[in-house]
Amino acid sequence: MNWAATVQQAAEITTDLADIRASIISESLGADAVGSTHTAHRYPDNYTPPTSVLESWLRARARGHQRDTHQPELVNADELDRRREQSSLRHASTAARAIVEASADESELVFGMFDADGVMLWGQADSRLRDAAHGLHITEGARWDEESAATTVVGQVLADPRPQRVYPAEHYAKALGDWYCTGAPVLDRVTGDVAGVIAFGGQMNAVQPATLMLAASVAEFCARDVSDEHQRRLSRLRETGRTTLSAFKTALLVDDDGLVADSRGVIAPTRIAPPGDGEMRFVAGLGVCIAERVDGGWVVRPSGPAGPILIELDLRGEPSIHVTDGPDHITIVVTRRHAQILLLLSDAGRAGLTSAQLSKFLFGDTTHEVSVRSEMSRLRRVVGALVSSRPYRLATDVTLTVVPD
Repeated sequence: MNWAATVQQAAEITTDLADIRASIISESLGADAVGSTHTAHRYPDNYTPPTSVLESWLRARARGHQRDTHQPELVNADELDRRREQSSLRHASTAARAIVEASADESELVFGMFDADGVMLWGQADSRLRDAAHGLHITEGARWDEESAATTVVGQVLADPRPQRVYPAEHYAKALGDWYCTGAPVLDRVTGDVAGVIAFGGQMNAVQPATLMLAASVAEFCARDVSDEHQRRLSRLRETGRTTLSAFKTALLVDDDGLVADSRGVIAPTRIAPPGDGEMRFVAGLGVCIAERVDGGWVVRPSGPAGPILIELDLRGEPSIHVTDGPDHITIVVTRRHAQILLLLSDAGRAGLTSAQLSKFLFGDTTHEVSVRSEMSRLRRVVGALVSSRPYRLATDVTLTVVPD
């Protein structure tokens, strides 16, 4: 490793973060002097922007975002309809909007429900803010994650799922420099995923501090509804799939998210990787399995006897992994990044690697944990239970060998 280059890179990042911090503080302190609609006294005493905001600015710069340009991506009407239909928030959307309308009746606020990609699925705005919101693309179908809109409360909550606020000066885009925003994640308690984000925004001088609590409360309401809908769906699947499941000695009955509704002949996990029709997947405790579609879900059954799992990572040409489970074999094409991660996890052994450690190996520093978690989520969708988490590591009974390029 070139330690001199690494030290220099770390020093440059530290300098950049200090410059960004100074710029944000300067804008917050200078708000009154330039006659802005937001007021400096609304910032906390001895205000300093959080590290997560500084790092978000750094990533925005690296992506080529310009502070004078604010143009979030817009999905088309068909794509918006598809996202709404597939969103686990759809059952709660009407009630959530009614709660907001009753709770914030006199407030000059914009409200949005966003999916896990940061796309606004449903929104509403106080009549006094509709034109301003439309001009800033705070509209249904707009994508407000960090990649599309740089530093926003939606992007911050998606990166670090907890209730958060973003002050006007913390927005990367200057067009949002009068807006104070709060947001909270809708956490799917069953899958552990972020189902979406509840967010509020308004001009600094009109937003009440309680808006953060309101965002968290609406998000909690939606989370309960998401959990209840999971149970309703699993109950229906359990009823309709009972006869099909009984035809197998060992099998799982799962929904489209991989949640296990029922099982036969095996101690079932709570969840497996989402199945696909006819796909061969590795499932912990069952070995290589095949999935077959049933009404409302899938029957997942072993394709043969379970045994030690052997993975051959072939780096010749397009990387692929060959999985051997007794007499069964499957081949899965992977990206070069995923191949690199599998090699790192193999070298780490049972100790595994944290997202910070993987960030260091993959990017040279520990500031890319959000990217690492996204990449690991994509990898686990491809290889299923071959990779475990907390920390990331190869699953028990998995042995990896490498065919070099």
